[in-house]
Amino acid sequence: MDTGTATMDKERSLAQAPRLGPCEICRKNDAKYKCPACDTKSCSLACVKEHKASQLCTGIRNRVKMIHKEDMDNLTLLSDYRFLEEIDHKLEDNLRNPVLRQANMDPTHKPKMPYFMHRLREEAWKRGTTLRFFPYQFSTRRKNATRFIISEGTIRWHVKLIFHQADLTLSEVGVDENTTINKLLARYLDPNSDLPTDVKEKLAYYQSASFGGISILVKTDMEGQGMVFQELFPNKSLRLNLANKTVIENPTLYVVLKHHTDSYLAYQGDQHDDLFPDSEDAKETQKSDGLSYFDAESDSSNSGSDSEEG
Repeated sequence: MDTGTATMDKERSLAQAPRLGPCEICRKNDAKYKCPACDTKSCSLACVKEHKASQLCTGIRNRVKMIHKEDMDNLTLLSDYRFLEEIDHKLEDNLRNPVLRQANMDPTHKPKMPYFMHRLREEAWKRGTTLRFFPYQFSTRRKNATRFIISEGTIRWHVKLIFHQADLTLSEVGVDENTTINKLLARYLDPNSDLPTDVKEKLAYYQSASFGGISILVKTDMEGQGMVFQELFPNKSLRLNLANKTVIENPTLYVVLKHHTDSYLAYQGDQHDDLFPDSEDAKETQKSDGLSYFDAESDSSNSGSDSEEG
């Protein structure tokens, strides 16, 4: 055999040889794939899955992994360029995000409240209630319908009712501050009320217990103790019950069965804790880390653009 034929046969055998070598998982077949994260070679989807499970590998390439200069190629440079572009785009997105912009603000700078919110806070303070508001980016702030009605001289609260043992959350809008707790809850504890059937089914235990078998609690921020539950007086008005308490946005009343009351009263937590860890309110409160509540000082220049309700 001449030299030319031998060279051609060698090149043909090299071309027919597997490019990646044998599969490192089953060691039976030729490898077809190489893991972007750890370079493990595999031959099939089953081997890929087995490799990820056994080695706890994500299969995602480490984009900041050290690569020696001699191992770099055009694809490496293109990948690095795209990575830097993504970082630049992310930074631009963060600058446009109002919540992140608020978090990056100087902590001494707090946004000014619109006039109607400032007036509402003042009126609540006159009644002994400390009222605080979330930043305007939060859905809780946008949904809060509590208003001070000038013509009536009263606060109409947006009250959230949590029937904990029924896993049910309801809202009452425009509740006069002089309304008693019993009157507020009357329709929910009446089996003959006009509530939807599915709601009445969930409230069956509460309706059978009636007023004598339930307790109404509110969670408030107590100085030196953090967030604690306090029991309300059902025969007294909402105004009297909220005196000497801190309300964030709008009052949330926990309606619990009597024999569960002690476990609530023994509860202590910080402002970002909640008995509903997956609730919308808990998520909103957790997002407030690093954000500023509205400043207590009102900018009087806002009064022209944000008029009071009346």
